[in-house]
Amino acid sequence: MKRGQGRSAGGSRAAFGSGFGGFGGQGSGSSLSYLAEPPSFAAVTDPNVVVSLKNVLKKDSTTKTKALDELLAYVQANPHDKDGGVEDAILDVWTQVYPRASIDNARRVREQSHLLQLELIKSARKRMERHIPKVVGAWLAGLYDRDRAVARAASEGLGSFLTSPEKADAFWKKCQPQILAFALEAIQETEDSLSDERSTTKEDAEAKYFRVINASLSLILRLLQRMNDADMERCRDSYDEYFASDSVWKSITIADPSVRRSTCQLLVLCLDRKLPYADSVECRQAMITGGLKTSQTGSANEYVTAVAKLTKDHPDIWEASAKSKKSPTIRLNAFIAKGSQGSRANFWESLDTLLSLLPRNAVSLESESELLNSLRSGIENREEPRANAQLAWQCYSNATERAIKSLSEADAQELAKKHAFSLFENFLFPPSGRASSIGLPTLGSIYSAIAGSSTAVASVVGEELTRLSAAFCTHLSGSLPGVSKEYQSSQEKVGEEGRRWFQLAKELHQGSQAEKLQDLADQPSLNIIAQCMSLLESRNMKPFGAARTLEQALRSVPHLFAGDAGVRISNFLLAAAEDYMDKLVDSSSAPILLTCLDLSSSIDRLNTLYKSTWSAWASETLALKPSEKRNELLAGLISQKAASEFAQSNQKVQSQILEQATAAADGAGGSKSLLAAAVNSGTLSRDNLLSVAKHAVDVLQQKPSEDPLDVLAIIAGGSPKLLSEDDDLHTALVAVLLGLSELDGNASVAGKAAKVRSLMDQHTDGKLPVVGIILSNLERASPQSLDIETLVKQAKEASSTAVSLEDLLPSTNVWMEQLKPFFELPINPILSMSSPIGGATVLSKSSPTLSKTTLRVPRDRRGRSVPARMAIYLSLLTAEGIDLSKLPSRFLVELLYLQCITVQLISDQITLRDTNGLFFNLEGEESMREADTVITSLRAFLNKYTAERDWWMASKVSPETEMIRELAALLIQQSKSLSPSAVYSARALSELLQATAEAQGLSSSLEEHFVKSEYLKSTPDTVLVSAAILAGFGEPLQASKQISNFLNRLVSDVAGASVEGERTKSILALLTLCAQLYGSGEPPVANNRIVFAVRQITSWFEEAELLDAQTSTEICRSLAVLLPCMKEVYGPYWEKTVTFCLDTWRNGSDAELDGILPLVHASLKLGRVIESISEPNDDLEDALRDFASDKPAALVELLKLLRDVDSPAAEIVTIVLSREVEKIPVRQIPDLGDIYPLVASESRDIQTAAFGLLHRAIPVQQEQASVDVLLDKTDARLPDELLSLLLDAPTLESYSDESLAQFPLSVRCYLLSWKLIFDAFSGASFKVRNDFTENLKTENYVSPLLDFLFDVLGHSAAHALNLDKEGLLSEHIYSYDVKLADSEAEEKSMQWLLVHLYYLVLKYTPGLFRTWYIDCRSKQTRIAVEAWTTKYYSPLIIGDNLDEVQKWADTQEAPATDEQELQVKVSRAAREVTAGYEVDESQASIVIKVPASYPIEGVTVGSLNRVAVTDRKWQSWIMTTQGVITFSNGNIIDGLQVFKRNIVGALKGQSECAICYSIISTDKRMPDKRCTTCKNLFHRTCLYKWFQSSNQNTCPLCRNPIDYLGADTQKRRQ
Repeated sequence: MKRGQGRSAGGSRAAFGSGFGGFGGQGSGSSLSYLAEPPSFAAVTDPNVVVSLKNVLKKDSTTKTKALDELLAYVQANPHDKDGGVEDAILDVWTQVYPRASIDNARRVREQSHLLQLELIKSARKRMERHIPKVVGAWLAGLYDRDRAVARAASEGLGSFLTSPEKADAFWKKCQPQILAFALEAIQETEDSLSDERSTTKEDAEAKYFRVINASLSLILRLLQRMNDADMERCRDSYDEYFASDSVWKSITIADPSVRRSTCQLLVLCLDRKLPYADSVECRQAMITGGLKTSQTGSANEYVTAVAKLTKDHPDIWEASAKSKKSPTIRLNAFIAKGSQGSRANFWESLDTLLSLLPRNAVSLESESELLNSLRSGIENREEPRANAQLAWQCYSNATERAIKSLSEADAQELAKKHAFSLFENFLFPPSGRASSIGLPTLGSIYSAIAGSSTAVASVVGEELTRLSAAFCTHLSGSLPGVSKEYQSSQEKVGEEGRRWFQLAKELHQGSQAEKLQDLADQPSLNIIAQCMSLLESRNMKPFGAARTLEQALRSVPHLFAGDAGVRISNFLLAAAEDYMDKLVDSSSAPILLTCLDLSSSIDRLNTLYKSTWSAWASETLALKPSEKRNELLAGLISQKAASEFAQSNQKVQSQILEQATAAADGAGGSKSLLAAAVNSGTLSRDNLLSVAKHAVDVLQQKPSEDPLDVLAIIAGGSPKLLSEDDDLHTALVAVLLGLSELDGNASVAGKAAKVRSLMDQHTDGKLPVVGIILSNLERASPQSLDIETLVKQAKEASSTAVSLEDLLPSTNVWMEQLKPFFELPINPILSMSSPIGGATVLSKSSPTLSKTTLRVPRDRRGRSVPARMAIYLSLLTAEGIDLSKLPSRFLVELLYLQCITVQLISDQITLRDTNGLFFNLEGEESMREADTVITSLRAFLNKYTAERDWWMASKVSPETEMIRELAALLIQQSKSLSPSAVYSARALSELLQATAEAQGLSSSLEEHFVKSEYLKSTPDTVLVSAAILAGFGEPLQASKQISNFLNRLVSDVAGASVEGERTKSILALLTLCAQLYGSGEPPVANNRIVFAVRQITSWFEEAELLDAQTSTEICRSLAVLLPCMKEVYGPYWEKTVTFCLDTWRNGSDAELDGILPLVHASLKLGRVIESISEPNDDLEDALRDFASDKPAALVELLKLLRDVDSPAAEIVTIVLSREVEKIPVRQIPDLGDIYPLVASESRDIQTAAFGLLHRAIPVQQEQASVDVLLDKTDARLPDELLSLLLDAPTLESYSDESLAQFPLSVRCYLLSWKLIFDAFSGASFKVRNDFTENLKTENYVSPLLDFLFDVLGHSAAHALNLDKEGLLSEHIYSYDVKLADSEAEEKSMQWLLVHLYYLVLKYTPGLFRTWYIDCRSKQTRIAVEAWTTKYYSPLIIGDNLDEVQKWADTQEAPATDEQELQVKVSRAAREVTAGYEVDESQASIVIKVPASYPIEGVTVGSLNRVAVTDRKWQSWIMTTQGVITFSNGNIIDGLQVFKRNIVGALKGQSECAICYSIISTDKRMPDKRCTTCKNLFHRTCLYKWFQSSNQNTCPLCRNPIDYLGADTQKRRQ
C-alpha cells in the first residue's frame, strides 16, 4: 500500500473512533501512524516537560528514552499527595503520544512508556480515569509484546488496579468497544503508514508492523476468550468490520511466527465457538492457499492444528478450484516435504490427525505415493531433529496403513514395494555416513499392516524378506578375510547388520504373534544361521561377524532353535571345540562363541546337550599351551552360570586355576582375571581359595607389592568371610594391611591395602588382637612401623570393648629408657635466651657423651623417635576423648611426667630448628603440626587440672587433685640435681606453677606450699627448683618476704664470690631471675650491697682469660638488673661495663657461635639498659660518650660475625642487634665497603640492618661524590662491592613456585641491592647519573633484572599482576619501606619491591629499559609490559617529569642583560611542555609532547613558531633537542636548555636591520645582507624593497653600491 492509500485509510478510520473521543488526529486519523498530527503543547505550563514530550516524538531512540526518563522522574516528583499530581494538560498530551511510543522499535522506549503510564495513573488517579479509554488499547497491547521486560511493565501497570480476575474481566468488558477500535486501527496499518522509509530500515519497519499486527490479533483473541455471546452481540458490528478486513486472515502469510501463531489460534477459537468468521471464502483461501505456500517455520504445529480443525468442519476446502493452478493436495504435499519446520515432535501427531481427516473419495496409487514421498522427505530432511523421528515415522506408518486399506490389492502391492520395503532395506543396510532414524516398532507396525492386508500382499513381503536375507548372506560370504587390512571393519559391519536383522526378526515375530499372522521372517533367518555356521567352519572360525550374528540369533529369536536348527548349532559348537580350538583361541570369535555356548544353556532343546559341549570346550582349552588367550577362554568357560557345578568337579580345571592364582600372587605371570572369574562364579573350592589367600599374605610379609594385594582384593570382594574365618590368617593379614595402608612412598600399594581392609571390614565377624600390635609398634620404631593415627584408631576401637586402657598405653620404663640418649646430649646455650628459667638452663654439670651428629636412635619412616611416637600417641588419644583419669594414679603420674619431659625436648627442637632430635627434622608441615599438637595437648591438660581449687593441699582428696599434686612432687624431686633431665623437669615445673598462678592467683597457701626456705637456695640440689619457682610464679612474688630475703642473700653471695667459684653461675642465674621479678621498680636490697656486688662483678673483667661465654652472659644479665639501682654512684664500674660490652662485640669471633649468641644478646641488652638510665652521673656520661663513638664500628663487627647465622634462635639476637644498628647516625656509619657484603647475609635481620645503613648513607655519600667528580673531572662508577651483589642474578627457573613465594634471601639480596643502586642515583648529579647509567649498560646489569621482574609478575605468561587487586597502590610504586614490607606476607613483600624497582628503572634509566624492551623477543611479553606500564606507571612517571620541568621553570636563574627568559608552560592534562623564547616581539616556540605510554614511547619535539632562522636550521634545532632528550634518559630539562642555548647563540651579536629597525623580518629571518662599505646589516626583503622604491642598488645609509645577490650567489648563477 502506498502512503496516499495509508492516509486515506486512516481518514476513514477516524469516523469509527470518533464515538470514543477519537483515536485519530486531523491529519492521518491514526494514533499509530508516524503521519499523525502532533498534539498541542500550549496548555502545558512547565517548559522542561514540553521539551521532554516533544522529544518523545523524535526519531532517535536515545533521545526518546532520555525524554521518557525525564518525564518519569517529573511524574514521580509530583505525586498525588503534592497538589493533586500532574496537571491535566500533560494527561491530554500523553494520551496522544502514548500509542506511538508503545510500539516504538526501541525496547527501552516501549518499556518506559508503560512505566510512565502507570506513574501517571498513580499521580492523577481520578483525573486519569477519563483518559483510560483513549489509551486502553495500546496499554493492553503491551501485554503481548515479545520482549519480556516490556510485557512485564505493561502487566504490572494493569495489575496495579486489576487486582483480581473478576476485575480484569469487568475491565475488558467495559472497554470492549475501545479495544476493538484500537485492534481495527492496528490491523489496517501498513509498514509505510507506521514507519517513515526515509529514516527507517526495512528490518525495523517490518519489526514494528509485525508487532502492531500481532498486538491486534492478540487483543481480538483475548476478547473472544473473555466475552460470552451476549457481550459480543453488543459489538457485533465492530467484530464484523474487524474480520471483514483482508489483513486478518492474510496474516497467516506474514513472515513472523508470532503473528502466524496468533492467526491460527484465532481461527481455532472461531471454529470452537462456531463463529461465522471462519466460514468465509477469504479465510479458507488464506489458510489453505496462502498458508501452505508460506514458510511456517516456528508456527507449523499451530498451523497444522488449525487446518485440521478447519478440515474437520469443512472438508470441502480440499476440493480443487477451477481458478487455482495447483490443487490444495499438491500444496499440502509440498508443505509436508519441508518437515516440522522447527516445531516439536507433536507436529507429526497433529499432521497425522490432519491426514486422517482428509477426504478419501479420490484416492489413487499416484496420490498416495506422492503423499508418502512427501512424508519421507520431511522426515529425512537434514534439518529435522532426530528427537522427532519416532512420532514422525509413526505418522508415516499410519499413512501407509491408511493407503494400503484404501487401495486395490495390486496397487497395495505396488505401494508396499515402493514405499515400505525400502524402509526395511535402509534399516538393515543403511547407507554409509547416516544410520536410519526409523525405529523397530514402526517397522513392526508397517509389517503388520502390509502382511495383514491380504494374502497376496503378504506373499510380496515374504519375497522381500527372502531377498534381503540373501543379500545379507552375500555380505557374509563377501566379508574380508583376516589377511586384509580392512578385516576388522568388514567383520564389524557384517556383525552389526546381523544384529539389526535378528532384532527386526524378533520385532516381526512378536508382531506376527500378536496379530496372529504367518511369521514370514523365520525361514530367511534360518538361512542366515546356516550360512553363518558354514562360513565359520570354512574359514577356521575367524569371521567374528558371523559369530556375532549367531549370538544375536540365540539372544533374539530362540524359538528358531526348537527344531533342527538347535541340533545343528549344538553340533557346530562341539565341532568348534574339538576340531578348531587351536585356531579358535587366537580368534576374535572365541569370546563370542563362548557367549553362544552360554546362551544355549537356557534354550530348552539345547540345555540337554550343554554339559557335553562345555566339557569338550574345557578339555580342549586345558590342552592348549599356557597363554593369556587361553586363560581368558578358560575364565569365560567357568564364568557361565550353568557351568559352576561342572567346573568344581573337574580337577584339571581346579588345578589350573590354583596354579595361575599362585603365580599371580608371586608376580610371575599367572592370570588374575581367571582367579576373579573363579571367585565370582564360585568355581574354585574353599580349600584351594584358602591356600591362595595364605600364599598371598606370605608374599606380602616378605616384600610388599601390588600383585598379592590384587589377589587378596579379588578374594575379599568375592568371598570376604573366608578371610575372617581363619584366625591366624585374619590376624596376619590385618597386621600387614595396617602397615601397608600408610606407605607414603607408594600410594598405589597403600590404596590397594586400604581397599582390601575395607572389603574385609564389611564382612568380618572375628576380633582383632590390637593390644599386641599397638604395643609392639609403640615400643619399637622402624620404617615399617604403623602410623600413630592408625594405632590411635585401633586403640579407640579396642577401648570400647573389654580391653583395659592401661594395656593400650606405652610402658613408662621403655619410654624413659628411650629418652636417655637425648639426656646425654649437651644443652644448647642458646636456649637460655628463651627458657623461662633463663641461665639456669645451662647449669647442667654432666659431661655430654653424645652429639647431634653421633646420636643414633631408632625412627619410623617419618623420622620420629620412640618418645616422639609415644607422646603423639598419648596426645591423640586424649584428643579422641579417652579419659586418662581412669588409669592407676602412679602410672598416670609417670605418663604425665614423661610427657612433660618430652614436650620440653620438642620445644627445644622447635626453638633451635635443628635435626636429629626427637623428630629427625621439623621442616615438613606434618611434623610441625604433630609437634604443636603434643605441646598444646599437654598444656590444655595441665590448664584443666591446675584449675582445681587448692589442688596442692593434702586435704583435697580427689583423683584429679591427687594426680596433679603427685606430678608436682615428682617434678620437684626430679629437679634436685644438675643433670639434663633435672633441667627439663624444672622447666616443666615452672610451666605447671605458672598455669596454677594464672588460674587461681598466688594465694597464701600456695606460697606457703612452694616458696619454702628449703627450696630457695643456690646449692646444686636446689638451684633448679628455685629457678622453677621464681619463673613459674613471676611478679606476684614481689610481696613475698621469703623472696626478698632470698634476693638479699644472693646479692651478698655475689659480693663474696669468685669468678671460678663452683656456685658463681648458679648465684648469678638466680640473682637475675629474682631481680627481674621487680621489673622497673627498686628491688628490696640496700644500695651498698648492690654496689659491693657490682664492684665484685666488674673486678672479674680484669681476669678476662677466666671468663667463659656462659659466665660472661650471666654477668651481663646480672649487671642489667643491678646497675640501674645505683645510677647515682660514681666509680669505674660504668667504664668497665661499657668497655666489656665493646670488647665482647669486637672479639665475638673468638668463641663458639652457640655460646656467643646468648652473650651478644645479653651484652646488647646491657648496653641498652645503660644508655636508657635517666639523669646519669658524670662518670656514666663520660663512659657513654666513649661508648657512642666506638659503638658503630663494634656493631658492624657484630653484623659481620652473625652474617651467615640463620636459625630461629639467632633471630632473637639479630632482631635486637638490628634495632641497635638503626640508631647509628649517618655521620658515624663506618666504611661502607665492609657493609655491602652484609646485604648477602643468610639472616634476614642482618640483611635488613645492613640495607638500612646503606640506604641512609649512600645518598649522602653520593652528594659529596658528585662534587668530587666535577672537581677532579673523572668518570663516576658505582661501588664494585655493590655491583658484585648483582652478578648472580636470579631466574624464575631456579626456584619453585612455593619457594619463590617465600621470598628467598638470595632474591631479596639481589633486589635490595638494586634499591641501593637507585639510592646512589637519587643523590647524584646529572653527570654522575649518566656515568652510572653507562656503568650499568656496559655490563648489561638491567636486562636480568627486568627478565626476572616480568617473569615473577606474570608478564611473560600474559597474566600481569593486577596491582589494584593485590592492594599495591601508587604510594607502593613510589616508595618501599623495608620494615613495613617485612610485616606483609613474603610474596606481597617481594611483589612490592619488584613494583617499586620497576618504577625506579623507568625513572632513572628509561633508556636502558627501552633498549631491553626493543630487544625482547617475546611479543606476548612486550604487549603485556606495554599495557601494564601504560596503566600503572606512565601517569606517575609523566607526572614526575612534568613536575620537575615546572619546578625548573619556576626556579630559572635570571637571564643575562642581552638574553630573555625561556617561557615554559606545562600542561599535565595534555601531557606536553611548551617552551618559547621572545625575539623582537615574536616568540620562537616548540612543544614537547609526552606519549601516554612513556617511557616505552619516547617524547616528541614539534615546532610551534619558527623565528629568526631558516627552516632548515630550525628543524636542526628541533632534532637536536629531541636527540638530547632521548640520549639523556628522557630528561626534558636538558632538551629545553639546549633549545635555549641554540637560540641565544644564534642571536649573539645580531643587530637590528638599518631599514626596518627590527631584528626579525616578515619572512622570520634575521639581517643577513651586509654593506661592504659601512658594514651595516639589512634584511634581504627590506633591501629588496629599498631597491624597488629608490630605483637604485645603493646602500640606504652610505649610498655606496651594494651587491644584493652576494658573491656566492653570483658564482652559482655563472
